[in-house]
Amino acid sequence: MAEVNGEKRLTNWQLVAYGQLVVPLAVIGLPVAVYIPPFYSSTLGLDLAAVGFILMLARFSDVFTDPLIGRLSDRTRTRFGRRRPWVVAGVPVMMISALMLFVPPEEVSNLYLLTWIAAIYFGYTLITIPYGAWGAELSGDYRERNRITGSREIFLLIGLLIAISAPIAGAYLDGAEEAQGAASRSAVGILGWLTFALLPLCAFIAFASVPEPAIFQANTIPFRRGLRVAMKNGPFRIVLLSSIFGALAGSINIGVVIFFFEHVAEIGQAGTILIFVLFVSGVIGSPFWVWLGGRMGKHKAIAVAGLASMFVFALVPVVIYAVKPAAPDWVLPCLVLINIVQGLALGAAPILGPSIMADVVDLDTLKSGEPRAAFLFAFTGMIRKIFEAMGVGLALPILAFAGFSATSRDNSPEALFVLLAMYCIVPLILWLISIAIILRYPITQARQQRLRTALERRIARRTEMRRMMAD
Repeated sequence: MAEVNGEKRLTNWQLVAYGQLVVPLAVIGLPVAVYIPPFYSSTLGLDLAAVGFILMLARFSDVFTDPLIGRLSDRTRTRFGRRRPWVVAGVPVMMISALMLFVPPEEVSNLYLLTWIAAIYFGYTLITIPYGAWGAELSGDYRERNRITGSREIFLLIGLLIAISAPIAGAYLDGAEEAQGAASRSAVGILGWLTFALLPLCAFIAFASVPEPAIFQANTIPFRRGLRVAMKNGPFRIVLLSSIFGALAGSINIGVVIFFFEHVAEIGQAGTILIFVLFVSGVIGSPFWVWLGGRMGKHKAIAVAGLASMFVFALVPVVIYAVKPAAPDWVLPCLVLINIVQGLALGAAPILGPSIMADVVDLDTLKSGEPRAAFLFAFTGMIRKIFEAMGVGLALPILAFAGFSATSRDNSPEALFVLLAMYCIVPLILWLISIAIILRYPITQARQQRLRTALERRIARRTEMRRMMAD
């Protein structure tokens, strides 16, 4: 690690080695939401409603495991570090559960699905919570933290592209029936084997190349008091509230996106093109947000990206009600252009949001006296997951109440408008509220540097006191 202005700076290879660990997590993460429902219902024959309930039940288990793993990781002390032992524990859990979930036996039951979906979520928690905290602790520099989270986001998008393309390629090469397509055994199985092969390799590269910084010894505080300290942290509350509205918006949008492509835009399987365009544009645009976040401030850069994305996304109703009736062949090109702009802005929040959280951790450490990055990341993630589940839980019943049917080709104009509203209008309002909240975030680069100076002085005093007591 090089020294820049007295602060350790990761080499380019270390950035790559840290970021690439997210690839197998992305390869398995997206398909759990996208491919598992049709695979276990259409291909394996389980009841669709039961599959949905099992997925929701397993997801809510994170409400308990996320804060627990975060708290335990913060308090782990080993020669190997306090983050890496938990990642090591999560790797075999993810490897085994990925194979069991995506390469199942001929006969499966609801209990089988519940067991292995819960196992894969638990393994995901074991890895991602310490992994995110590890990245937050790699540097105390305002801009360097953007580079670290930027590397992770680029590899995340690469992993998502693999997650989308691998099942399609697997189904094509194996000649799977069109009715099953990307939800066939051959298509879904390739994801399990990819995770099984990539995860230990990527973990080894990260462990061998990226150090885990030494954390100063501190007195631990009780859970309830720690939670009170966190909730009195003004910047943390702003991040949390902004995340709530963003999670609601994203989950409502994603929950109905396939229905929108099929019934409103009427582009069918071409919707896959839009997803590819979105993620590829995200990879291209990510370095820009790393740079802009350092120049104008992270929260302002998130707002700029959000407003640009929302401006073009607001054109979706225009495409549906003006372009589609006059020139239906232009619907897909228009949506592609919209997705290019949205994709270019896609990386801002995932890159700069965790970087902002790293700065919030500095303030929390000063207030609580305990370095507990994993707990704060886990608590924020827990809240996001609750509202993501609520978003889908709200959107689908509203569609049903409006009379929309996924199996019908003759939905009423009113039902289709409600679907458009769930896909575009409601998320737009929620995303704009999220942007308005994050603009109130007060930690600038200058303030963050003062926080780091105060924190380093405290660490130096405690280290000196321990040395004197030892003598």
